[in-house]
Amino acid sequence: MQHLKKILLILCSFLLLSCFEKEHEKKDVVAKNPYVNQNSVTVLISNSLWEGKVGEKIREKFAAPIVGLHECESLFVLMPVHGALTTEAKASRNILVLSKKEQSETKFEKDKYIKNQKIYTIEGENEEMILKQLQLSYKEIMKTFYESEIQLLLQKSTTNKKLQQQVKKQFLVDIQIPKEYSKGLQGDNFLWLRKEIGSGYNNLLIYTASFSAIYNKNAVVTNSLFIRNQVSKKYVLGKTKGSYMVAEPAYYPNFETTKIHNNLAYEMRGSWEFHNDFMTGPYINFAIKDNKRKRFIIIDGFAFNPVHSKKELLFEMEAIIKSTKIL
Repeated sequence: MQHLKKILLILCSFLLLSCFEKEHEKKDVVAKNPYVNQNSVTVLISNSLWEGKVGEKIREKFAAPIVGLHECESLFVLMPVHGALTTEAKASRNILVLSKKEQSETKFEKDKYIKNQKIYTIEGENEEMILKQLQLSYKEIMKTFYESEIQLLLQKSTTNKKLQQQVKKQFLVDIQIPKEYSKGLQGDNFLWLRKEIGSGYNNLLIYTASFSAIYNKNAVVTNSLFIRNQVSKKYVLGKTKGSYMVAEPAYYPNFETTKIHNNLAYEMRGSWEFHNDFMTGPYINFAIKDNKRKRFIIIDGFAFNPVHSKKELLFEMEAIIKSTKIL
């Protein structure tokens, strides 16, 4: 009996140690694994499909250059896997599987291997049918992956409660502002938030505009640019006399209509520069419709950092802006 107890004790100890090692191994994989980097997509695909038209279409859409950046940075970082998914690849939050099957379809799974995981499987009888299915599904897939990354970034950030309350009081909106941001200039209808990043800053400008100002002559893009330039000319001044920030006139912004917490929003992306100075960088600008007060809440994010990846800086500001809830 004593001998049996010893065996059971040794067996239990072994199982506990094994579980402990596996848990540490899992955490170590996540810590060092390139598949879990922000905005990365693991693509499970045969080498022949990857080198052919299917792979070409995936690279064209998922790895397209981000609008507004002078440097060439892609929307997603693609991580192709030819064969079975490895342990490291299974830790990816975004997985796209493409394979040959008799029936053409696109399937979606959540949290198959880890939490917050999204998996899309595209199947078709041959390369042509897979390509056709991909063409039908890629917009939905990209949106799901991108919005999931936005939400995850917000979940990880700690909110600056003091700034959050100030924004609520001044603009009647709730925004999840990370603790690393601090208050800059403030006016009656203006607030500048900024975060220092090495040799530069992330900047968020918050202000409002009336319906008539945005919709004047139905020229939404022109009016949005005009308002942005007026605000930045007043508040965002350079070091040299007479210098101020403007939207780069040689670069027409990319314009989209979207929704933020069920409110219509106009999204504008482009490049900024300084009049009478040499600084430049990318910006994102969201005008969120507040039907209750007949106005737009405008949040403009612009990055200045000569050495840091602008993609990551813009993505963080976009996540903050998309947390906006009109009260």
